[in-house]
Amino acid sequence: MIVDRVKLEELQGVLYCLQAAIEDVDRDLSSGTPTPAEVQEALDWLLTNARPAADCWVEPRTASLDFT
Repeated sequence: MIVDRVKLEELQGVLYCLQAAIEDVDRDLSSGTPTPAEVQEALDWLLTNARPAADCWVEPRTASLDFT
């Protein structure tokens, strides 16, 4: 499958942000018992970083390849 380089880099970028947000939330919620406000803040942060990943769609690219 051929994928546009810009779209692939965009996907890698949003996945990196999502990975970092998950690590942040894991760290923030692992220390003691979080308050409801802390849980809400962590969820908001996670969703803010998850939405771009959910919205990113990579379509296969059609191209003629010349192997001669």
